This record gives sequence, C-alpha cells and structure tokens, in this order.
Amino acid sequence: MTFILFIAAIALGVVAQRLSARVGKLETQVRYLHRRLLALEPETAAPPEPSAEEVAAAEHREEAQRRAAAVIRERAQAALAAPAIHEPEPDLSGQPAPVEETPRPPAREPVRIGFEALVGGKLPIWIGGAALVLAAFFLVRYSIENNLLGPGARVTIAGLFGLALVMASEGARRLPSTRDDPRIGQALAGAGVASLYGTLYVAAEIYHLIGAGAAFVAVVAVTIAGLALALRHGPPTAIMALIGGFAAPLVSGFDAGQIGPLLVYLGLLVAALFGLAIRRGWAWLALAACGGGFIWVNILLFMVDKPALGGVGGFVLLLAIGATLALPRTGATRPWLRLLPLLAGLLQLLVLAPALDFGPLAWGLYLVLSAAALWLGWRDATLAPGGAAALFLVLALLAAALGQGERVNAPMAAIAITLLFGTAGHLLARRSALWAGIAVEAVAGPVIIALALAHGLLPASAWAALLALAAIAAASLSWRHRDQGHETLVATAGLTGSAAAAALLLALAEAEIVAEPWRWPAWLLLAVALAAWSRRVRDAGLGFLTLAPILVTAMAMAIGVDQLSGYAASIATDAATPPLADLAAIGLLPALSIAAAAWLLLPGVPRLILGWLAFALGLAFIPALLPAPWHSAGLGLATAAVILIRPAHRAAAIAAGLTTLAFTLPLAFQLFVLAGGALLGNRLPYLDLPPLLTILRELTLPAALIGAALLRRRDLPGPWRSRAAVVLAAIAAITLYAIAKAPLAIATLPRFETLGFFERTAITQLVFAAAWASAARWPRISRALLILALGRFLWFDLAILNPVLVRQSVGGLPILNLATLDAALAAAWLWPLRADRRWRAGMLALLVVAVGVTVRQAMHGAFLTGGIGRTENWLYSAAFLGLALLWLGLGIRAGLGDLRIAGLALLTAVTLKVFLIDAAALEGILRILSFLGLGLALIGIGWAYGRIAPRSEPDDVAKLGPDPAG
Repeated sequence: MTFILFIAAIALGVVAQRLSARVGKLETQVRYLHRRLLALEPETAAPPEPSAEEVAAAEHREEAQRRAAAVIRERAQAALAAPAIHEPEPDLSGQPAPVEETPRPPAREPVRIGFEALVGGKLPIWIGGAALVLAAFFLVRYSIENNLLGPGARVTIAGLFGLALVMASEGARRLPSTRDDPRIGQALAGAGVASLYGTLYVAAEIYHLIGAGAAFVAVVAVTIAGLALALRHGPPTAIMALIGGFAAPLVSGFDAGQIGPLLVYLGLLVAALFGLAIRRGWAWLALAACGGGFIWVNILLFMVDKPALGGVGGFVLLLAIGATLALPRTGATRPWLRLLPLLAGLLQLLVLAPALDFGPLAWGLYLVLSAAALWLGWRDATLAPGGAAALFLVLALLAAALGQGERVNAPMAAIAITLLFGTAGHLLARRSALWAGIAVEAVAGPVIIALALAHGLLPASAWAALLALAAIAAASLSWRHRDQGHETLVATAGLTGSAAAAALLLALAEAEIVAEPWRWPAWLLLAVALAAWSRRVRDAGLGFLTLAPILVTAMAMAIGVDQLSGYAASIATDAATPPLADLAAIGLLPALSIAAAAWLLLPGVPRLILGWLAFALGLAFIPALLPAPWHSAGLGLATAAVILIRPAHRAAAIAAGLTTLAFTLPLAFQLFVLAGGALLGNRLPYLDLPPLLTILRELTLPAALIGAALLRRRDLPGPWRSRAAVVLAAIAAITLYAIAKAPLAIATLPRFETLGFFERTAITQLVFAAAWASAARWPRISRALLILALGRFLWFDLAILNPVLVRQSVGGLPILNLATLDAALAAAWLWPLRADRRWRAGMLALLVVAVGVTVRQAMHGAFLTGGIGRTENWLYSAAFLGLALLWLGLGIRAGLGDLRIAGLALLTAVTLKVFLIDAAALEGILRILSFLGLGLALIGIGWAYGRIAPRSEPDDVAKLGPDPAG
C-alpha cells in the first residue's frame, strides 16, 4: 500500500512540475510580446487622457448596460412565475422595434451513441474504472491478509482512496487535457462511490468499527453522494456506483451466517438506485439494479444455510414487486420491459423452491408473488401476461415437486393453484382472451399434471370424477362465450380453448374407467359432441377441433391391442385379411362416429379432411396386395397416377400423397432418430443407418415417382407443387446423406478417430460448394444450403464434436490441417457475400476460429484434445492480438467501420484475457498491479481511440463492391 501511495505521490509531483513549467513559459511569452508591442508602438505605453465628451459617452453606455441588466432580471423573474406569457424585449436604443413573432426554439436532436463510439471509447473506460475499484479492494484485502495495517488504518485509507477518486473526478473535469472528455471524470466518480460503499461495509460488518445506526446513516450519506454525483456526471457514474455497490460485499468478503444485514444493505442499495432511476427517468438503471439484486440472490443460494433461505425468498418477493411498481415511474412503457422483474422473480423462486424442499414456505412465497402478478394484471392490462407466466411457472414447479416424489405439500398446492388462478380467470374471462386462457389452464393444468405424475394418489374412479368436474368447469366457460362463434377460422380461448380443455379432460376420465378397445369409440363420441357444439354456435374453430379426437383415436388404434394385430398386419405386412367380426367391432363404430361428425360439421376444411380419410382407407387395399417392402412404392405409383389423371382431383391426390407419406413414417422415424442422435453427438451414426437399398426402395423411389408426376403436370397450382417440392427435397437430402455416409462406412471408434473429422469436413464443404454452384440460378436454394453448411460447421465442428473436446485426427501439418482448412474455407465461401454486413461479420468470426485452431494444432499436433499450457495460452494472446491490430489498422486505413469495431472488440478481449486469465496465477501485490494496469490500460485505450478514430464512417459497401452471388 505504501509503495502504491509513493508512486501516486511521485506521479502527482511530476504532473505539478509540468504544469508549473507550462505556466512559466506562458508568462515569459506574455512579457516578451508586451516588450515588442512597446517597441513598435510607444504611444501604447502611456495612453492619452480621455476628453469630457468621451467620458460622458462612456458613462451613458454604462448606464444603458445597467438598465438592460435590470430589465433582463425582471423578465427572467416574470418568466419563472408565468412561463406561458412571452413579453417583448424592451428597446433600449429609443428606436421603435418591429413586431416580430417569437421564434420557437429548435427541437433537440436525439443523442445517438454509435456502437463504435461505445465499444471504442466508452466501454474500455467504464471497464477500466471497474478494474480500478477491484484493484482498490484487492489492495485492502492484501493489507488484511498480510497484517500490514490495523483495522482502523485500513478503513481510513480505503475511505481516503474513495474520496481521492471523487476529487480526481472533479479535477479531471477541469484539467485541459481531460476536460473535453467527460468519460474520465465519470469513471473516476463512479469508482470513488463504489469504493466508499465497500469501505462502509468493511467498517460495519468485518471490523465492527461503527454500530448499526451509524452504519445506516453512513450508507444513506454515501447514497446521497452517489445520487448527486450521478446527477452531475450522468449515466456512466451511476453504472460505476451500481457495480461498486453490488461488488463491495463480494470482494471484501462477508459472513454467510449474518445474512440479515447483507439483505438490508442490498435492499437499501436497490432502493437508492430505484430512486435515482425514477428521478432521472433511467429505466435501464432500474433494470440493472434489479439484475444486481437477483445476481446476489443466486450467490446466496449456494452460500447460506437452508434456514436463511426464507429471508432470501422474501427479498426476491419484495425485489420483484418493487421493481415492477418502480419501472413505470422511470419512463418504461414497453410491457415486456415492465414485466421483466416480475418474470425474473418467478423464475428465481422456481429455482429456490427445491432448496426449501418444496415446503409450505416455498409454496407460500410463490403463491404470494403469483397473487401479486394477478393483481397487477387486474390493475393494468399491459401487465396481464405476468399472471399467465406465473401460472405456467407454478405448474412447472408443481410438476417438479410431484416428479421428485413430494406427496404432502404438492397436492395442497395444486388445489391452491386451481382456486387462485381459476377464480381470477373465471371472474375476468370476459375481459380478454388472456384471462380466459388463464382460467382454462388453471382448471386443466394442475389435475392433468397430478394425474400424470402422481396417479397413485387416488383410485381410478376418483380420478374420473375429479376430471369430470374439471371438464364441467371448462365447459361452463365455453358456454359463457357461446356468443363468440365465427364462421371463419378464429380460435378463441374462451370458446375454443375451453371446449378443447373439456374434451381433453373427459377423454382422460373415459380412459380411467373404459377399457380398450371400446375406449376408442368413446373418444370418437367426443368428436361428435364437438361437431354438434360447432354447429350450435356456428364456429369454424370448433370444427377443426373436432379432428383432434379422431386423430388421437387413430393413433391409439394404430398402436392398439391384440384385436388390431390381424387388421394392422394386413396393411403393414403381407398377412391375410382379418376376420369380418374384427373389422365390424374395431372399424364399424369408429366409422359411424366419423360419419356422424362429418354430417354435423359445417362446410369447410374439416369435412374435406374426413373425405380424404375415407379415400385413404380405400388406398389401404394396395398395401394389402403388395409385399411389405413395396408398400410405399405401390402407394407412390398410385399417387402419381391420381396426379396425372386429367382433370386431377386435388383432394384425392393429396390424400394419396399423405397415405404414401404415412407408410414411409417407420423408415422416416428411424432416420429421424438417427438424425437426432447425430445432432446430440453420436459418433457412429452409420451403425443406425438403414441399408441404402431400403432407403432407395421405400423412400426415394416413391418420392421420385411423385416428383416425376408433378413435373409432368405443369398446370397444377404453384403452391401445391412448392409444398410437395419441400418434402421431396427433404427426401432427396436424406438419400444424399446416406450415399455420402456409405464410402467411408465409419462403424468403429478407432475409425471415427481417424476419418470422422475428414468425413464431416468433406460433407460440409460439399454443401458449401453446392450453395456456390446454385447461387446464380436458384438464389433461395443457394441461401438455404449456405445456412445449412454454416449450421453444420457451428453445431458439429464447434459444439458437440469439437476436435478439442472429442478425440479425432485433424492432420499433422501446421496450417494445412483439416481444422484450419475447415474454418478458413468456410470463411472463404463467405467472401463473395462480403458486401452484406451480416455475412462479413460471420466471415470475421470464422477467421478468429481459424487462427485459434491453428495455434492449437501447432501445439498439439493431429489430436487437439488435452489441456492448455502456459506457452499455448500466451500464443493465443499473441495471435489474437496480431489479428486485432491487423483488423484495426485495415479498418482505419480503408474506412471500414465494422472492421474497426471487430478489431477493437478483439483487442479489448485480448487485453482482458491477458490481465484476467494469463495473469490469473498472480497473487498478492502482483494481482493488485495487474488490475491497476488493466484499468489504466483500458482507460488509455478509450482515451486514445477517441482521438485517432475517424469522425464519420464511409460507405463500407461501396468500398467492398457488389455482391457477386447476387
């Protein structure tokens, strides 16, 4: 500490000496100029005495100036008393003044802060100020750990350091070299306020030098000083005060057992910041204060004992409600912004509940905050989504509790959730669709979650009764909204949503007491009821909802019991036709129900869908005749024939196509699972890949037949052809992927380590090449392929199968290895699109990846797995520093704004890495000097860049030229 003060004294002495020398030079120059003036014009040395007329004229001018000043003062006082009255300026010259209309003051232009100015000038200075604060805290901690000073001296020095920073901020506003850059003063003032916060916390909580009352008074005083400085210096000072206030307990250390004073301190800090935000209209400051409070909550969640978590939960409750109420007074008008603290509080309590063992306190806190969300939504319609979010999250909490086997408090909480949200939703359901949705979710959600996760709580008959009661409540809500029927497709939460919930609840109730296969006709009766309700209120949305029970029943029958085995085998295999009794028992009642629903439905799409379903049943005869491997091919041929018939029946063709697609679903599902496994990091997807002949016969062949028919019928509507083309393109992509996997046949882990990265790189680069080749003729396809290739690179090569994390060979040659070439070629493919800023940014990011993997490969060889040594760590810093300087130089020289920004951002990141990571092993005074150097370096970067950066940004696109890819 003495060494640092000594260095600071020397620096101040040097500055004072330089200022004294400059003043002496100026005085010498003034004396020299005065002597030259006397030598050239001797009469100036003794000016003549003024005449009487000149004296009288001078006195007259002075009297006129005094009168003018008095009139101006009187006018200013009148303007303050009555600002709406504009009096004309009195004429002091005695001449009549022309009557002129008082000009309106020009409207203030909104202040625009460019991204480059933020990153180049402001951000380094702000981070530098924060680093100075950390340096001060570590300095105090170093003195504590080494017993250099007593507690009183430590606190005194820390307080003097904070006051010195505040005074230095005032000096920075006056010195000629810094007064034109207000950011220096802003950073120093903010750092001083943060240091004073930390000093008070150490004095009160660590050393107990001052009592609770004195500590409270001191915190209030520092808060008032911080508010005053923020009002004087602007947002940056407020930011630094916020950072210092929240970082003080963490950096100085705190006793986890004394959680109460810390929560009081955090509450006072947040309240003060809310007050400043309201005073200045800084919504961002209120949000930042709220975020700081939630960050501390998460810190305490892992550091305090379980009994103290109740206080933390109460703090979360007050913070969420207080921030939600304070934000509108700061000028925040966007609903999502005003809802953000409330949603954060709900999520925080969701995380806190397991730590409280899902006890009554956890549920009480959550339900109180949920009630507050409902109350706020009732008061202000823009906050109503908060109630819906609270319901969604509390249902997630209920699912988590039941999933972990909690059977005491969770069932009671489910009842409370239903009553709280259901009552509010039903009372306000007519106000908006959102409240109707809350009512529906509150009625159906808790009982469905409990049924799914805790079925053993009640017998089947009790569950059926409970589900039926919930269905009645949902149906009554639909009845109340019966006047909202629309003959066009308009789904409403009150009418359609509640009817859907009632149908779902009744279906679950039937499933509890009705056995298979009679359960399926019972479900289809719900479709009949929905169709009748749709006809009663003349609502098209309910007509579409009628399809849901039919689809669910169809899926259930597809995976049904033994009675369906013969019927399904006749379609899915080459088995014989099942007996007529099975067809009547399983097919007759469902067919009659579907027919009744179709008869009750209004004319529209649902009725057409049922016609397509009937046509699909006729198509089932084709797979019954053909062997199993040729089912999809035969259906594809039938679909092609329907398409080629003139005039083609569009509904029949679509139904045939969907049926063909349904018969390809087993293989498609297998490929989907394979793709999902590959996306999740399966290193050997080739083992799960079906035989290539199977894919060609059961997927590619029917797609080719349908595609050929579509190409033949050019008179078909364009949208129909385009939708079919998407499906066919997906099938073609699957086929090409299977073909690409075949040559190397990577089926073992050693083979994957040898050839896995090569295969993946080859496929990715082939997709890039295909995007380039199709750019001129098919620009949309080219753009889709380019996005696919970039997605492959980002997901496989940088995420789940990164060669740094998963062992695989990239080649032993420096630079000319697969890892470097993969990233560099990806950047090269983006070069033709460099006129677009977004693609240019992607190209720069890929270059950063290329430089990083080049350093990695140079240190590790063909296999990039392993730790990072000190030499490699410094090589990263050197390589990225060189790249940053290159970008910065090229950007300044060529006038490329985004290249300058990229270079500056990378330079700042490298600077942070050097001080925070490369120097992480430093301890003691070296760590302090590291943070001190970081702060000074970043402030210097911001100060210097503000002087060398260009004032205006040229047209980057014009310099780069046109996009050759169109």
